[in-house]
Amino acid sequence: MPEILIVEDNLLNLTVEFNLLKSCGYDPKKAKNGFEALEVLSKVKIDLVLMDMELPKMHGLELLQRIKCNPDTRSIKVVAVTGHCDSESKQEFLKAGCYAVLSKPINFGIFGSQIKEFLEVPSSPN
Repeated sequence: MPEILIVEDNLLNLTVEFNLLKSCGYDPKKAKNGFEALEVLSKVKIDLVLMDMELPKMHGLELLQRIKCNPDTRSIKVVAVTGHCDSESKQEFLKAGCYAVLSKPINFGIFGSQIKEFLEVPSSPN
């Protein structure tokens, strides 16, 4: 089973994403900030990171940079899950290394199929 990490500081959003992934058969890991995410990434081989971009202690873009600069984690697909989905922000996240951008609130009807698609498409060897 693919390993998924949710990085989200808002408890409601974290719970919703976690429960949706559980209902799709996944056993996601959780982190409330960038430092917790880096700790999980150092211990578990993660296939997909769903990450809020407005995080406490370390902004999502900094966390993304750390993931992409580390040879052990650079190939992990990182999906920004954010309320900042204007075209400028979306382009910024994609240019910085995000695989995709999902807007909040999450669309419950297609979330499971989006995750499945993210996991099925091979990641590029950054």
